[in-house]
Amino acid sequence: MPEAWKQWEGQVIEGEFPLREYLGGSEHSAVFLTEHRERELEKAAIKLIAADAENAELQLSRWKLAAELTHRHLIKLFRSGRWRLGGTDLLYVVMEYAEEDLSQILPQRALTPAEASQMLEPVLDALEYVHSKGFVHGHLKPTNIQATADQVKISSDGLRRIGEANGGLWKPSAYDPPEAGHGEVTSAGDSWSLGMTLIEVLTQRLPIWKESQQADPVLPETIPQPFLDIVRNCLRRDPQRRWTVGDIEARLEQPTRLPPAQPKSIAKPQTERAKRRQLVPGVAVAAVLVLAGLALVPKLFNHRTEAHRETPVAPRRRNG
Repeated sequence: MPEAWKQWEGQVIEGEFPLREYLGGSEHSAVFLTEHRERELEKAAIKLIAADAENAELQLSRWKLAAELTHRHLIKLFRSGRWRLGGTDLLYVVMEYAEEDLSQILPQRALTPAEASQMLEPVLDALEYVHSKGFVHGHLKPTNIQATADQVKISSDGLRRIGEANGGLWKPSAYDPPEAGHGEVTSAGDSWSLGMTLIEVLTQRLPIWKESQQADPVLPETIPQPFLDIVRNCLRRDPQRRWTVGDIEARLEQPTRLPPAQPKSIAKPQTERAKRRQLVPGVAVAAVLVLAGLALVPKLFNHRTEAHRETPVAPRRRNG
């Protein structure tokens, strides 16, 4: 199917959104580089999915609600609707273009604890906002932690109402909580996905765990504090026992004893969340530098060609 998506390069959606370049996708969806002249954006992203007669209206309603949300660390949705290409009925959503995503770094190296902490700040800020508006993210994973301009942002095209049953175009993934396939979505599910993501960014691999297991996942003891506490409490099989975004933020505010070999790296603890927010956009910019290739030595994206660098490539897989 990915090759079938690519053949639509050069087509125009709604007479406004040219499919300039196929950026990536899956059997179920594809993302293209486009533009949004009404907003004077030379670059935007457009996601196409095959229209399912049973769930199309549900998906369009989700996108419409998500488009009403505005937060500096949330990818903005601009327009959604229906279109037909090559005899195929499609749904589309036009959104803010992200130059990079976290999954593009992980094949090269894990994040350092300092980089992971910098990444968490904007992600938690966005999740707190989403939850406060009655939504869950539902698809938190490295491909959906993205960098655009000078900000780290999380995707928003998969947002759903808290308590909504899974279904529609939802496809299970390794980041989903145990209850995802047979229950309502809740903010506790986002905590699980964040725990899985955090282990992956620190170790370059997901923990070994099967849904049939009744116990909590076995975690690598090499994960440093405070991240070990965070992932241990996010990856509770019982959703009621998982930490909330507020719990995670509180743990990050506590001072952490670092190994004696690194005494100079111990920072004075910030005990008030308002003080931490004073670091933004500084923290966000630092995290963006991580996504873009912090320090450039070794260069994180040297597997990409010079031609690709002239047109920044959005996440290769935006299927969730």
